[in-house]
Amino acid sequence: MKFGDWLAKRMDENTRYSVEVNYRTKSVEVLKGFAKIALGYVSAAMKKRGYHVKQVFEEDPPRIIVSSRNWDDGEWVGMIHYRASESCFVASNGFYNKDRKTVSVQRSDKCADDTPSEMTRSLLNMMHKLKGEPDRHKEKLKPVLLKRGPKK
Repeated sequence: MKFGDWLAKRMDENTRYSVEVNYRTKSVEVLKGFAKIALGYVSAAMKKRGYHVKQVFEEDPPRIIVSSRNWDDGEWVGMIHYRASESCFVASNGFYNKDRKTVSVQRSDKCADDTPSEMTRSLLNMMHKLKGEPDRHKEKLKPVLLKRGPKK
C-alpha cells in the first residue's frame, strides 16, 4: 500500500468528528461544525438512555429533537439547537407536529454550558419533567356511519 493511499484511507476514517478548516474558512463555519459535533454527542447520549432522537443538520439552525415515544402527533418533545447569532445552545420543549415534522415551541432556555455533557444533563432533566404532562390532542370529528349491506 502506498503512503498516499494509506493517508487517503486514514483521512476518510477521521472525518466523522472533525471540522474542515483552511485559509478561507470563516469562524461561523467552524462554530457551526462544532455545534454539529456537540449535538451528535448529545444525540448518542440520549439514545443510550432509551430516547428517540432525530438529527436535523441540513437546515438552519442545526438541532436535535428528542422524543420519549415514537413521534406521536401532539406529543411533548425536547429540542436543542444552536443559535449562531448569540453563539450559544438553546434547549426548548414543545409539541411535535407529525404532518410537518416540526416542533411548536412552548418554552426555551439558554443552556448554561456548551459542553455536550451539560447539554445532555439539562435535556434529561427537561424530559423527566415532561413525563407527567398531558399531550396536546386535537378533538377528532365523529366518523360518518356507513351502511353495512342491504336492509331487509
